[in-house]
Amino acid sequence: MGDPVTTSVSGPLLEQRVWKIIVVGDMSTGKTSIIERYCDKHFIEYYRPTAGIDFKKKTINFENKSIVLNIWDTAGTEKYQSLIQLYYRGAMGLFIIYDVTNINSLHNLDTWMRNIDDFAPSNVVRILIGTKCDLESNRMVSTEEGKLVAKHFGIPFFEVSSKNNINVDDSFFKMVSMIYEMESENTIKKDFVILEDKPIACDIDTPSKCNC
Repeated sequence: MGDPVTTSVSGPLLEQRVWKIIVVGDMSTGKTSIIERYCDKHFIEYYRPTAGIDFKKKTINFENKSIVLNIWDTAGTEKYQSLIQLYYRGAMGLFIIYDVTNINSLHNLDTWMRNIDDFAPSNVVRILIGTKCDLESNRMVSTEEGKLVAKHFGIPFFEVSSKNNINVDDSFFKMVSMIYEMESENTIKKDFVILEDKPIACDIDTPSKCNC
């Protein structure tokens, strides 16, 4: 599938934004593979486990704006959890990962979501990802089970294959779209003040006319 979020920046851009996106989940669920596929367009069969935190940067063009995605790859082992919790601060988006061939990684999603509730911004965009969907013969978690878990948490859901490049770009496109929409809504809210429970628009070009 093609990359719906283009990386070729052409023409004048109005502004540049920097968004922090974090990828979390159990060890060996394929977090690094997703990031490598999206950022560098390749797949490596075996990676050494991430020690602590790793980092990738990708600049995209979305809605005629240059957006820098700072994508943080986290370790899935318990000994690094206190470190990872520090990196939740300021995150705009979170991918929560499980492996469709590992039922325990699905069961552990409750723990990951509790950590996110405790340490991440309350409005952070969350997307659930089931990895390794190309390994049908080893599957232990059905697509329907993944959808039910996503519905329980009230977040979007994708099954992906980094190896076969299935839904990786689409999941990032969804993340970028949701963060962009969230930022746009926050910008609109900032252009209003509340007096007696009635919204009064401010003229942001001429602040002296603002009723605040």
